[in-house]
Amino acid sequence: MGPLKNLKVKMTENPQHRMGHPSPLIFHLSAAAIGYQSAIANATNPDSAAFDWQPELTNQAEAIGDLSVPQLYQAALERMSAMLSGLDKWQTHPYRRTVIDPPVIWSKGSSRLLDFGNCPEATNLSGPPVLVVPSLINRAYILDLTKTCSLLRFLASQGVRPLLLDWGAPSDTEREFDLNAYATQRLLPALKVSRSLTDKPIGVLGYCMGGTLAAGVLSRQNADVGAFATIGSPWNFSASKGVTASLRAIAAKSRPVETIENIGQTFGMIPTEFFQQLFALINPMQAAVKFRKLDNMDLNSAAARHFVAIEDWLADGVPLVTPCAKDVLIDWNLNNVTGQGCWNLHSTIVNLSAIQQPTLNVCGLRDSITQLEVGAAMAKEIPNSKLLTPDTGHVGMIVGSNAREAVWKPVSEFFLGNL
Repeated sequence: MGPLKNLKVKMTENPQHRMGHPSPLIFHLSAAAIGYQSAIANATNPDSAAFDWQPELTNQAEAIGDLSVPQLYQAALERMSAMLSGLDKWQTHPYRRTVIDPPVIWSKGSSRLLDFGNCPEATNLSGPPVLVVPSLINRAYILDLTKTCSLLRFLASQGVRPLLLDWGAPSDTEREFDLNAYATQRLLPALKVSRSLTDKPIGVLGYCMGGTLAAGVLSRQNADVGAFATIGSPWNFSASKGVTASLRAIAAKSRPVETIENIGQTFGMIPTEFFQQLFALINPMQAAVKFRKLDNMDLNSAAARHFVAIEDWLADGVPLVTPCAKDVLIDWNLNNVTGQGCWNLHSTIVNLSAIQQPTLNVCGLRDSITQLEVGAAMAKEIPNSKLLTPDTGHVGMIVGSNAREAVWKPVSEFFLGNL
């Protein structure tokens, strides 16, 4: 490892909920160390004619100066040190989420329906209800991250009545649930309750895989729905370079169905750490970059608190029950049953052309989880669909610095204009 082996790691006492994170911690630390070491080992002397600078970097290259091996080692050491310092600052930051949930108007098993039309920011309790369906493998509160960064509270302030279907962490009640069960025993009942609040068709908004599941349900039963929108929802997994690519790498060396079943038998469900590893493989150096960024922030600033809030959410994942994990990881990601037009949901092949309602599909240009071509495929199959492509990432569409202008406002205007 050269000079990196002498790096001292100093960690102060950490909050319990951040211990071991970002998960898998050993992967992120190893990826950074190996990445920097590999860069040094494979670097050509930049003063050499053989050093092939990218044309757009020529001016920057000329201003760099000395990049001899000792300087490269020093730069790598400083970057690794900054990553560890940033990690330590996150681990010990005093921020704690204190947002109070709005009233629960329905619950079943571990799932709840939260009425954001009855939160302090709401301006119209009789506004058009919009059922919001998040992902099954992350906590729903990314949509209500803080008092000042909440898509749901923003929608409520604009006159929409958001109703969040919080799946919760699966309990024994959901242990044998597959996607069919989540659709029929959780999503459809929540849709029925939402519809009972008004005498008009309601809206449905899905985020990430929640939008994919909602699209499947609405292709079969949408008479109560007047408008449908998705944010970062995948459809054609054959084009995916994200989790699907990570799964393909695993599948090349093992039997994926057996692997998932064995993990489920060992842990009772598919643990959060399994999914966090898949996401980490998409960009192994991401943790190094972002924690170096935190290291340079004023820890008392709003930007630092926002960073910590997002990292806390990322660390606060939920497991997925094994039958549902097989549907999502094998059928969706590896077999691409959605994009191939052979997804069987409750004994019926999903056909998106059955969704005739006005639809808005939001796909981020910088989304590394649901790349543009993966999500935009849904817009091509829904007849009355409009595609919106903000210059944001997957989580950035919900909590990024330009999310309000690029995503929140268009989504709000879409529902208010169609309900």
